[in-house]
Formats: sequence, C-alpha cells, structure tokens
Amino acid sequence: MRTPRRAAAARARRAALPARPRAARSRLAVLTVRDGVATLALPEPRVDLAIAQALVDAAEAIAFDESVRVALLHGPPGLFCLGSEHAAAEWPDWVAAIGALAVPVIAALGGAAVGEGAELALAADIRITAPRAWFAFPHLTAGVLPRHGATQRLPRLVGRTRALELLLSGRRIGAREAQRIGLASLIAAQPLVAARALAGELCTKGPIALRLAKEAVARSLDLTLEQGIRLEQDLYVLLQSTADRATGVRAFLAKRRPKFKGR
Repeated sequence: MRTPRRAAAARARRAALPARPRAARSRLAVLTVRDGVATLALPEPRVDLAIAQALVDAAEAIAFDESVRVALLHGPPGLFCLGSEHAAAEWPDWVAAIGALAVPVIAALGGAAVGEGAELALAADIRITAPRAWFAFPHLTAGVLPRHGATQRLPRLVGRTRALELLLSGRRIGAREAQRIGLASLIAAQPLVAARALAGELCTKGPIALRLAKEAVARSLDLTLEQGIRLEQDLYVLLQSTADRATGVRAFLAKRRPKFKGR
C-alpha cells in the first residue's frame, strides 16, 4: 500500500522530470481498463521518456483502481520491446513500476524482447510468446550492466548457471528454448489473443485470492520453507475473513459460478 510519504515522494520525482512534449503525450494510449483487465499497450518498440513516465503513471492508476484484477502488457503488433532510447539515471523506473503491481501481470510477446525490453518481460508474472519471439540480454556487449532487475529476476526463473550464460553471452534465446528453461510460460500463435483469454479466465477468480497468491509466491523466494508455509497459512486465514470467501462457499453449495467483488 502506498503511504502518503511515498506518494508525495513519487509526485516530487515526477515534477523534477523534464516536461513531456505535447505531441508525445497525444500518442500514448498506454492504459485501458475493461471488465477487470488493465491493458498496458506500448505504442512504440522502444521506450522513450514519455512512454516510461506513462507506464509509471499507468501502474499507479492500476494500484488505486479496485476494479482491476489482472494487468495485460503487450507491444506493437509483431513486436514487444527493444529497450529504451537514451535512458538516463533520472528517468522513472518503468520496469520496477510494472514489477511492483499487486495484481497478476501477463505479458504477450509478439516478437523480440531485448535488453530493457527483456527486463520488462521478466517483471511480468506470466509470459506468453509467439513462436518466433526471442529474448536477449546484450547489456554487457555494450559495456553496461542491467539495471532493471535482470541479474536478480532471471536467475530466480531459470537458475544461476543459465542466467549467467545468457547475461554473459548476450545471445538470443528463441521461444522454444525459453519455454523449456522456464523463461516463457506458454507459446501461442497469437499471444495477445491467448493472453486476453487467460486474463478473462483469471478475472472469474477471487481478486483478493489472486493478489494473495502472487504475494505468497513472490515472498517465498526470500523465506525458508518453514517461514513460507507460515506465510501461506496466515494469508489463508486472512482470506477466510473476506466476503469473497463466503461468496465462493455459497456459490459452491449452490453449484453456480461465484461473482466476486474483491471484498
């Protein structure tokens, strides 16, 4: 939950950034919300300052919108994200903003995810790729280190040895190999269609349960098994006290689909 101090700090950081060109703002159709799904659409294959700020703003809007149950992230047709244009240290952290969302995030990769674009894909919870999509982490080739979580998220997904090989070599990894090692969740001929179908399916589930399940899995990486099981049990008890839990029980007994309200 965002505290008043953190919210004020975020506003101060945004105020310190250079003003976004009026023309750039007009093309940023980044966020739409419909039927519980918040869709984040990258308008360009490369992220500029305006798009980076729009992603941060969209993530903040999602965090305060109780109607949102799932977020869906995709790039232009046949693409995903090729990184950023001349990113500077003072830019807002657009990848962290997506990674910090409490709701499940599905990324639909119609094409390449390169550099910071690959880090953006790692910030999602589920990655659905086209058969011809590919990932690459060429940061070291350019003489820089990743700064949006690749050195941390990648080994958690594929293991230390594979992560080091991909980061040190910078080589391309295709969809099939990505799925085999756990980097891609699913491969679909039309990843955006598949992602929308999955998002719709997730929206039928209890929104509180969705968020708590994501929290439990995310926090498990920093806990011992015993601590993680205790966290799972605590979250289970917390969910038992919600109206959604009662709704689910009544629907089960009546043999009908529950209508969860997120309360």
